[in-house]
Amino acid sequence: MDYCLEMTNYQLSISLLQDFSVLKAFDCGIEAMNKFIRNDFQMSVENHFCEAYCVYSDKELIGLFALSFDSIDLDNDDKEDLQSGFSTFIPDIDYNYEDTFYSKRRYPALDIAYLAIQKNWRGKHIGTAIISEISNRAKNQRFAGCQFLTVEAYATNDYSAVDFYINCGFSPSELKNPNKDTLRMFMTLYSKE
Repeated sequence: MDYCLEMTNYQLSISLLQDFSVLKAFDCGIEAMNKFIRNDFQMSVENHFCEAYCVYSDKELIGLFALSFDSIDLDNDDKEDLQSGFSTFIPDIDYNYEDTFYSKRRYPALDIAYLAIQKNWRGKHIGTAIISEISNRAKNQRFAGCQFLTVEAYATNDYSAVDFYINCGFSPSELKNPNKDTLRMFMTLYSKE
């Protein structure tokens, strides 16, 4: 499953990760993530936790991401935020379906299980382009229903991806737990912008 990702300054290609040896030299600049990517990422893929993809510029590996199916439970506060527009994007729901939508407890989602960009490629909007591509593909796929993207954004004292995901349109779905290294976030795929 190879395809191209067009960016203003770069021609990127995305392909299914099949050769895990390409990850041995991967360096996203965050040691805990590097350790996982180099040592344990393959087990996640092989045990069907996620499907992994590589992002290349020419033949240089510049990023990787992994996706898995998910669902999201929205509490009444989350639903009120969506309805009022306080959330980043208001869901674009058919008026006749609105009561049914908001009465649901669980919503189908696609989880960005991992996303990492090589250290020397960070700051070039590669991650933003990947999020946009994932969003577009999730909206247009016909395999299963999908209304949200979810992510456990890495958030430690040394590094946090929370602001990156907020800038991409995600909202926190919980308060930051000081005992976790991540913050669960979500973004609606069908929105009134």
